[in-house]
Amino acid sequence: MSSLWLGFAVLLLVAVVFLLVPLLKQRKTDELSGSDAQQDNVLIFRDRLAELEAEKEQGTLEESAYQALKAELEKSLLQDVTGKQQLTYQNQPVQVQQAVVIFAVVFVLMIFSIAIYLHLGRSDDYADYLALKEQGETMQVSADAPQQKAPDFAKAVEMLEKKLAENPDDFDKYVLLANSYAAMGNFKKSAEVYATLAERIGPDNEDYALVKGSYAQSLFQAEGEQFTEEVNVAVDQALAADSQESTALMLKGIQAYMQNNFALAIELWQQAKVKSSKVQIERFIEPAIADARSKAGMPAEAVVATTKAAQPVTHSGAKIIVNLSLAPELLAKVKPQDTVFVFARAVGGRMPLAIERLQVKDLPKRIVLDDSKAAMPTATLSTVEQVDIIARVSFSGTPQAQAGDLFVQLEQVKVNADKELNLVINQVQP
Repeated sequence: MSSLWLGFAVLLLVAVVFLLVPLLKQRKTDELSGSDAQQDNVLIFRDRLAELEAEKEQGTLEESAYQALKAELEKSLLQDVTGKQQLTYQNQPVQVQQAVVIFAVVFVLMIFSIAIYLHLGRSDDYADYLALKEQGETMQVSADAPQQKAPDFAKAVEMLEKKLAENPDDFDKYVLLANSYAAMGNFKKSAEVYATLAERIGPDNEDYALVKGSYAQSLFQAEGEQFTEEVNVAVDQALAADSQESTALMLKGIQAYMQNNFALAIELWQQAKVKSSKVQIERFIEPAIADARSKAGMPAEAVVATTKAAQPVTHSGAKIIVNLSLAPELLAKVKPQDTVFVFARAVGGRMPLAIERLQVKDLPKRIVLDDSKAAMPTATLSTVEQVDIIARVSFSGTPQAQAGDLFVQLEQVKVNADKELNLVINQVQP
C-alpha cells in the first residue's frame, strides 16, 4: 500500500510541475520594434509623392487629382505607423496574488481527488466485505458438515468493532457483534453489546423489544442460566414493548418449566412461535413443548398431534415475483442513476432475507426474490412463511431508510404465493 501511495505522489508531483512551470514562468513577449518598417514606409511615401509632384509639373496630373492622391498616400502612411505601434507589448511578470490563486486551485484539486478516492476506492471496505463473505460461506459449510473448521469469530469481532467505531449508529453491526460474542461463548460481552444498543435506540424504537429480549437471553446465559432479577427485568421490558417478542416468551417459558409449571410453559412457547424462525421452532420450541407435555402427563397421541399441527411448512423453492415501477408524480424527484433497493424481511424482523439492487433507469422491472438473493447464506426466504416487501429509492445509496427517500411497503406476503405482485413506489420517507 505504501508503494501505491508513493507512486501516486510521484505522478501528482510530475503533473503539478507540468501545470505550474508554464504559469509561473515570466511571460516572454518581445516588444515588436517598428522603426525599420516605419523608415521603409516613409521612404516609399517620399518616392511616390515625388512622382506625383513630377507628373503635376509636367501637366499630366491635375491639381485636384494630385491633392486626392497625396491625401491617400498620407492616410496610408498614418495607418501603417499606427498598426505597428499597436503590436508593441510589455513584459508581464506573474504577480503574488496570481501565484497564490494558482497554488490554491492546485491544492483544492489535490484534496478533492483524494476525497473521491477515499470514498469510491476504499480497498479496506472491500477487504472487509470479502472477509464477511468468506465467514458466511464458512458458517454455511459448518452447518452442513460439522467436521469442517469453525468460522473465525475473533476476526469478525475485531472487524465489527472497527466498523462500529466509524459508524456508532449501525444497528445491524451491533447485532452481528453481539451474536459473534455469543458464538464464542462470551455471553457477558454479548449482553454488554445488546445493553449498549438498547440504550442507543431507546424504548420508542420498533426494535427495542427484540434488543431487550436478546439482552435478557445473553444475560441469562452469562449468569449460568439463572433467572436473576436483572434478567427478569429485561424480559418484562421486552414484553412490555412487544407482547409477542419471541426470545422473551421463550425465556418466560423456561422459567415456568423450571418451576414445574408445565402448562404455563407450553402456553408461552406456543405464543413464541408467532415471531420465531423455523430453526428456533424445530430445534427448541417443539422439542421443549413435547417434553413439557410428557412431564405434564399428557398422552403420547396429544404430543404427536400437537407437534404435527404446529410443525412449520418447509418452504422449499420459496419465491416472490415483484413488478416494480415508480409513480409518475415522483419522477421529477429522482435521477436515472439513483439506487433502488428491493428486499424481503421476516415479519417483525430487520435483516433482509432476499435483496436486489438496481437503478431508477431500470424501472419498471420484473424482479424475482428467492434464496439466491439472500444477504447471508443462513438467512433465506425459505426459513419463514411470511415476509414484508419493501422497495426504496435510496438517495444515500444504502438500504437504511433516510428522510426524503421514496418507498413502498407490502406486509405479510406469503413466500410461496403463486402470483406476481405489482408495486408502485409512491411514498416519501418522513
